[in-house]
Amino acid sequence: MCDLFVLAWLWPYAETRRKCARSWSSVVRLMERYPEFTFTCSQAQLLQWVKEDYPVLYSKIKLHAAEGRFIPVGGTWVEMDGNLPSGESFIRQFVLGQRFFEKEFGSKCKVFWLPDTFGYSAQLPQIMRLAGIECFLSQKLSWNLVNTFPHNSFWWQGIDGSTVLAHFPSGDSYAMNGTVSEVIKCAENNKDQGRADISMMLYGYGDGGGGPTEDMLERIDRVKNIDGIPRFDSIS
Repeated sequence: MCDLFVLAWLWPYAETRRKCARSWSSVVRLMERYPEFTFTCSQAQLLQWVKEDYPVLYSKIKLHAAEGRFIPVGGTWVEMDGNLPSGESFIRQFVLGQRFFEKEFGSKCKVFWLPDTFGYSAQLPQIMRLAGIECFLSQKLSWNLVNTFPHNSFWWQGIDGSTVLAHFPSGDSYAMNGTVSEVIKCAENNKDQGRADISMMLYGYGDGGGGPTEDMLERIDRVKNIDGIPRFDSIS
C-alpha cells in the first residue's frame, strides 16, 4: 500500500537514490504478479531521481500510474517538517511538487501525505486548499505519550476557516505487516466508529524504503477471507 521514505537519515545521500530504485523495482515486479496491488508514493524529489538515474524503471512506473495502480500522493517536493517552516516555505513545497506531478503524471495530487512529522502548522489547511489538496493523511500524533488524540477521521479547520478531511490511520503505524492482529487493531482502535467505520492500514517497510513484500501481499490476501476478521480490502 505505501512506502514511507526518509530522504536523509542513517545512510549517505547516494544510497537514498539507490534505495529508490530497489524499492520501486520491487513494487513494479509485485504489480506484475498481483493485479489488485496498488501502491502510494509521495515526494516528487524521489521520482525525479529515478527519472534521472533509472529511466527504464521510471517508464514502468508511469505505465502503472496511468493504470491507477502506482499512485502519486503528497503534492509536495518532499515530506517536509510540519512545524518550523514558514508559510512561504510550505507554499514553495506545494508549487514545486504539484507542478512536477501535473507535468509527469497528468494531474495534481488531491491528498497531502505527511505520515512522519511530529506536528502541523495551523496555516496548512489554507495552503493545502490553495494548492488543490482535498484530504490530509498523517499518523505521528499517535506517538504522543501525554495526550491521546481523540479522532482518526475529522475535518481539520485552519486559521482562515479553510477545512480539509483528515485521516490518522487507527493502526498507529505507517509500516505494518498485514498480520491478523494488526487488522483487528485497526478495527478496534478506530475512535470514530459509528461515524466513520473505515480506516486505512498502511503496510510495507518504511523509513529506508522497501515497501510491501510478497509475504505481506499473500498474508493480506488470506486475511480477506477469514471468518471473524474485520473486512479488509485493497483499494486505491
